[in-house]
Parts: sequence; structure tokens; C-alpha cells
Amino acid sequence: MKTALKQSIAAPHRLGFLAGSGLLLLCFIWWGAHMLGRWQGVVLPSAVLPMFLHGYSMTYCFFPLFMLGFIYTAGPRWLSVPSPRLHRYLPIMLGYLLGGIAVIASAFNTSMLMLGVSVQAVAWLAALCVWLLAIKHSHVKDQLHARLIALAFALGWIGMLLALLWAVTGNTMAWLWSVQIGVWGLLLPVFLAVSHRMIPFFSGSVLQPYRPWRPSWWLYTLVGCSLLRIVLIGLQINTVLVDAIMAGVLLYTTWRWDLHQSFRVKLLAMLHAAFAWAGVAMLLATMSEALKLFGHHGLGFAPLHALTLGFFCCMLLAFVTRVTLGHSGRPLIAGGMVWTCYWAMHGVALARVLGEVLPVNQAAAYALAVLLALLALFAWSRVYLPMYWQARVDGAAG
Repeated sequence: MKTALKQSIAAPHRLGFLAGSGLLLLCFIWWGAHMLGRWQGVVLPSAVLPMFLHGYSMTYCFFPLFMLGFIYTAGPRWLSVPSPRLHRYLPIMLGYLLGGIAVIASAFNTSMLMLGVSVQAVAWLAALCVWLLAIKHSHVKDQLHARLIALAFALGWIGMLLALLWAVTGNTMAWLWSVQIGVWGLLLPVFLAVSHRMIPFFSGSVLQPYRPWRPSWWLYTLVGCSLLRIVLIGLQINTVLVDAIMAGVLLYTTWRWDLHQSFRVKLLAMLHAAFAWAGVAMLLATMSEALKLFGHHGLGFAPLHALTLGFFCCMLLAFVTRVTLGHSGRPLIAGGMVWTCYWAMHGVALARVLGEVLPVNQAAAYALAVLLALLALFAWSRVYLPMYWQARVDGAAG
């Protein structure tokens, strides 16, 4: 038991991924219960309105822990600085985990919401400070990815403060802005920065011939558009032009990074296919905003869920799988189980999107999405979670 505990905190990615996985499962179990109940015509009791708790938890509860696990592992290599020591990342990650548990528990007791969001906001500020110190101590010239991630982390903290305002006062506008900033200011910029840096690198290391393509203008354009989108929403200006620019760049990138060729290596294909959802999501957003210009209602939550479930969740599964295998000393090979779970997550995104745009039973579509998600996540967790408290199979440290 002591050995397993020591192993689970021996490296940032171990603790971050383990804690993040626990919160990920909790969030999907809670939301799954509500969606399955809705399908059966049963409204489950909740101390906090489920839609609001869903919006915060799916944006802030688990993604940041995975981000810290990755960036505290890979980021120091980008910057040529030492990795954060245990006494720095342990309290941050455990605090964030406990805050997330309190947030989910607020479904049964509203007083837990303010506590949970407060703890997560404090932990995230500490996490941001650790990352800023790493950047400050680095003498590497190319710090673009690191600095953009720091900016996204800072915006994420602002989003958490707005969520705290919502938790304290019940101000629904504060909640709405918290989620908007979380999606477009924190999650999307981080996923774009990491994809821009890592996908061409991974592709070039296993595909030959392959010419990595990752121009700096790509990051400035997409992150800039993502942040501009927040401003336009605040000014109540239609975002169709910004969405169209993002869709064009992202869809071109999917082609330029050679999605088809990536299927020669399953673990690589998982990254590329997940990234393809980003272009699809922004294309749907463009169509939705264009429809609104002509007085229609748009495509509902289809673009948002194509982005969050399609891009974010599928990419999360792909990246975490690759990092876990590599840092546990195992071969970088995607077996049949993880391959099946991964495509099941694509099915989750597809079911959720089609439930918005097609004349189908929405409750049934949502229930299908939830069931697929739970099956995929539990099957993946059964195999991969033990790797975080087990020693590396090659006997190396970390």
C-alpha cells in the first residue's frame, strides 16, 4: 500500500492523471444519472440546478488536473528547467482534487459549491505561479507555447473567480461568463498550443517521410480568434466571421498534418482524428451563427459539444494514453481495448451532436451518449489507472 502511494505521487503526470481520472469518472457518473433519468422521465433531485453544475464541472473539474499532469512533465523539457518538486505539485493537485469532489457533492448540499470552487481557485492560482516561475527561470528563446499556456491558465483563474461569484450570489451571468472563458480562454488555447507543439513532433518521429508543419502564425491566429470570440460574445456581435476563419485554418491543418497517413500507427491516428473534431466544431459554429443572421435558431449546443466531447475529450484520451504508456516504460502501441474505447468516445460526441441537429428523440440520444461514455471510460480506467500506482516496467524512475 505504501509503495503504491509513493508511486502515485512520484511524478506530476501520475498524480495529475490519476486525480483527473477520478474526477472525470465522478462528473460523468453524476451527469449520466441525470441523463438516464431524463430518458426515463424521472427528474433526479439536485441541490444545484443540474445545467449549471454540469457547465462548471465539465469545464473546470477534471481538465485542469490533466493539464497540470502533462505540462509539469513535458513543459520543463520545453523550457530546459527542472521539473516541479513533489512539495510544490502535491498540495496543488490534492487541493484541486478535493475541491472538485466538493463541487460534485454540491448536488446534495449547496454549501459545498462555494467551498469546492474556492479551493479549486486557490489551487489553480498556485499552479499558475509554479508555471510562471518555470518560464521566468528558463533561458530558452522559444517560449511561445509556454507563454500562451500561462495566459490560458490566467484566464482560467479569472473564470474560476466568476464561478465563485456565481456560487456565492447565484448570479447566472457570472456562471455564463465563467463557462465561456473556461471553454474559449482556457481549454481551447491549451489544447491548441499542445496540439501545435506535439502532434507534428509525434508524427515526424514515427512517419517517414514526414515534414512537420507548425508555423507560429497558426497559434497567433487561432488563439487570437478564440479570445476575440469571448469579446464578441460580450458585445453581442455575431461571431460567424471569426468562426469561419478558425474553421478554415483547422480543417486545412487536418489535411496538412496528413490525417490519412496517421492511420499507419494507431496511437498517432488517435491524436489526428481527435484534432479533426476541432475543424468540424468550428464549421458547425460557423453554420450556426450564419443561420442566426437570417433569423433562425442555429444549431443549438451541437458546435459546443463537437468541440468539448469531440476535440477535448477524444484528444484527452489520446494524449493521456500516449503519455501513460511512454512514462510507464511500456511500448507505444494502442491495443484493441483502448482503440475501441477511443472510437466509442467519438460515438459519444457524434450522438450528442446529432441529438441537436436531427429530428430524433433528444433524451434517447443523450442517454446513448452517456452510456457510451461510461462504458469507454470505465474500460479504459480498468487498464490504465493501475499504471499510476505501479512501478515502471523498465525499472526506470518517474
